[in-house]
Amino acid sequence: MALPSSMIAAVLLFALPIPTIAQTDNGNECSCFRTNGSSQGYFTYHRFHDYRDVATASTTPPTVISNSTNATNAFATSDFFLQDAWQNDWAIQNWNNSDSMAASGAAVTMINSPNNVYIEKSTDNDPTYSSYLVLRTSRLPDFQSAAEIDSTEQNFHYVSARFMARVIGAPGACAGLFTYLASDNPQSVQEADIEILTAGPRDMVQYTNQPSTDSNGDAIPQATVNGTNPGARDWTLWNTYRVDWMPKMTSWYVNGEGAANISFQTPKDPAGLILNMWSDGGVWTGNMSLYDEAYLQIQWMEFVYNTSGAASAKRDEHGPSGLLEKRKGGTPGCKVVCGVDEDVNITGTPAFLYNSTAPMGWRGDGMGIMAWIPVVLAGAALFGYF
Repeated sequence: MALPSSMIAAVLLFALPIPTIAQTDNGNECSCFRTNGSSQGYFTYHRFHDYRDVATASTTPPTVISNSTNATNAFATSDFFLQDAWQNDWAIQNWNNSDSMAASGAAVTMINSPNNVYIEKSTDNDPTYSSYLVLRTSRLPDFQSAAEIDSTEQNFHYVSARFMARVIGAPGACAGLFTYLASDNPQSVQEADIEILTAGPRDMVQYTNQPSTDSNGDAIPQATVNGTNPGARDWTLWNTYRVDWMPKMTSWYVNGEGAANISFQTPKDPAGLILNMWSDGGVWTGNMSLYDEAYLQIQWMEFVYNTSGAASAKRDEHGPSGLLEKRKGGTPGCKVVCGVDEDVNITGTPAFLYNSTAPMGWRGDGMGIMAWIPVVLAGAALFGYF
């Protein structure tokens, strides 16, 4: 017996790709998420942040604010950053380094300004995106104007984070994408860093489990790797940077290829995520020339993670084993497993891999969303359509 049109429509609905939606977890039907590579793991939560098609993107970047007070107290550059979809996940920073310059070796006062975080309309001739998120730093006569955003989630406890990003602009700045747990003692800070220095070679990225220096200020070689991008890929081009913070090792990838693994002083306590674009005129970043600028541009970010402990939305620069847990509103454990690397057809939308509670014939590891079709067909048979 032929399927009625309503049942055919239901089957096709399951077969269609799910559209990408900005600022969402894109995985409510999944009870856990699997990553691939040498640091493969299973995670409880998923978030996807998409800046590729923001209607309110500006064709003109905000004018740099040259007054330090006004830069600190600047308003958000657009309503995009006032919406719950942004503020539920990110906090734009406005702290400065005036109290820590001597200890950090900074030569220039650095001020993080909300004016340096904006959505820009792309002028690239690429149909796959029309806008992107920008973090800007600019050297002014009296200070370095910088940009930082911190995750409102401050209790990530192991994470696989991916960023489609590029870095452009003048030498003397640093683009950072990293996990962060502060401490009054610099030797107790915990970070898993991706850092791109605009004064460095354009195919080199620094990967570090902080701290990278000891109490005497001497470098700790086993804490960091200055790695060449696979294929000597230029960081001024779009690349997908991935950091996997796992219980015993931090691993980094560029465009899906392994770039570094560090097991020395792997972060162990719950932490947040930070993205920044900055300079302080010190030895690490170098000193930007007057009125020079540099930019960290991001098309999208995707995180799978576990959590533990309390949450806090604000970073205080001077302040203080990845087990699966019950999903909010869901069931405990790994029942419906989705992949963020395997069989993914739409960026940011996890692919169904298998249902551990389904009969063996329905699990279909690696079959993607099509693995659900036998369930629909079986239901049709029960109702007499075959």
